[in-house]
Amino acid sequence: MRFLKAAVDEVVGLFVGDWTQTIVSIAILGIGWLALSRLHVMGLAFVLSVALAVQLVLATAAEARRTRRP
Repeated sequence: MRFLKAAVDEVVGLFVGDWTQTIVSIAILGIGWLALSRLHVMGLAFVLSVALAVQLVLATAAEARRTRRP
């Protein structure tokens, strides 16, 4: 059973490197989807794209700071 759990952890780790980043991305997408479906504002898709890009840059910078060698 330990082997199966370790294998599943490795496969999930290949696709999801950082759970916090994944949760934030899903939250941004969910809020954007809800807003787009309710408000029907054309510029909102651009704002959603910018929010996802900024989140990716910030998460990458945080990861670089965390793993930086002294």
